[in-house]
Amino acid sequence: MIATIKAALISFTLFVSGGNILSTNFKLHHYSDDDFKDIMNLNNKASISKNCTRHSEMEDIKKIKVYREDGLKDSFVVSKKELIEKVEDK
Repeated sequence: MIATIKAALISFTLFVSGGNILSTNFKLHHYSDDDFKDIMNLNNKASISKNCTRHSEMEDIKKIKVYREDGLKDSFVVSKKELIEKVEDK
């Protein structure tokens, strides 16, 4: 029952926001529908790597619960994924 309600709220949020997330440094990021649902299902202080369609690069997203005057809010810390490529000598 609770999972159904949570899924409905996430679907409504996806419909309203269009898959956009505002990070803590006030930059707008856009993710696919499945990625957006994965991001919204994150626990507090958990992180995940997803592809941002707006910037065309992999990004690390960390969900943080923040207490403000008007209640508990979710904030997202988004940073560029550092890809380390190993070059092998032939």
